[in-house]
Amino acid sequence: MYELLVLSLLMKFPLHAYLISKIANDTIGPWETVSRGTLSTLLNKLNKAGFIQEANPENVPFPSERSSRTYEITDKGKDRFYELMMETEKGLGNYQKIFRRKAAYLDFLSYEDQVYLVDHYTRYCQKAIDHIKEQQLEFDENPNQVQPMQNTYFFQTIQGLMDHQMNQWKLELEWISHLKEQIKTNHSN
Repeated sequence: MYELLVLSLLMKFPLHAYLISKIANDTIGPWETVSRGTLSTLLNKLNKAGFIQEANPENVPFPSERSSRTYEITDKGKDRFYELMMETEKGLGNYQKIFRRKAAYLDFLSYEDQVYLVDHYTRYCQKAIDHIKEQQLEFDENPNQVQPMQNTYFFQTIQGLMDHQMNQWKLELEWISHLKEQIKTNHSN
């Protein structure tokens, strides 16, 4: 996930390493951060793989007197960025978080690829909703098993959590619908 984040940032323009760190941590924070060691290791790995290269510090759009290595993405790195953006099968347990990061960089993809990713995420959200509905249906279809627990704190909390999750996923679908409309509008302009 950090690889995609770094490559995404460099798709915009060259950056000093400390700016990559700051922007990455601002993006993923407040509870998650990329340590300097992790970022340094990742930058070295990406550099060795030919995905990024050192760049002229004067090309960074943010002036700084601070001394820092400067990186830019290579053509090979742009191919890797595309590959990571289009990946939809890995990390499905965290895909909501991953997709939210991808959403900010969809404009680097073709219209067709943007629509593909948005449609995939729509199905992902709908699958989560369907799963919650199945759980709720199990309660409804087994009243004899549910009856002894119905007035317990545990059962009431579980029902409340399922309702809460259902509402969150419905909001996610609403957001993705707006994002798809935005993509369509931008494409037709």
